Amino acid sequence: MKKLLLLTIVFVLFFLIGCTLHITKNISDKLNINELYNAYNVKSTDLSSHSKCAESPTIKIINVESRTEDYEELKNPPFTGVINPKEMMDSVVLYLKNGFEQSHIKVNDQSKKVLQIKMIDMKSTAGVWSFGSYFKIELIIPETGFTKFYEASENSGGGHVASAYAIHAVIRQIIDDQEIQNYILCR
Repeated sequence: MKKLLLLTIVFVLFFLIGCTLHITKNISDKLNINELYNAYNVKSTDLSSHSKCAESPTIKIINVESRTEDYEELKNPPFTGVINPKEMMDSVVLYLKNGFEQSHIKVNDQSKKVLQIKMIDMKSTAGVWSFGSYFKIELIIPETGFTKFYEASENSGGGHVASAYAIHAVIRQIIDDQEIQNYILCR
């Protein structure tokens, strides 16, 4: 009887106190371009074939996110999932670079064509049978002063997968954006 009482007290305290999980790596691991492009039936197009640039089009992508403190991304009592925004955006930048490479736009740290991105918000919610995730970033082109926000909400049976889906949707918005393409392709 004492063991049952102790177990009940521990369970109640655990539920009241909760547990914080660092999930940056879990989400980053789900950003597999082959799997996500397949899941969304993305067929990459050769953007470079539409270039008006004197040389092959290149892009430099910079993560300007500076926050490193825990950022609450998922609230699913008794658990809270937190991310490191700077590290999360490092993974998002890598995914964006891979996306441009799939579209035949070379990523080059010496390129004069620069995109800066930072996270505005990222949240996931747990439902009964699925998770929903929301992701919003800001993209800046320092050369032209262009600034635009991109956002998406996606759902999945898994929390980390829902977050990866939302990131993927935002990245595809950037790659498919005619204004971004015109800048990169000198049009």
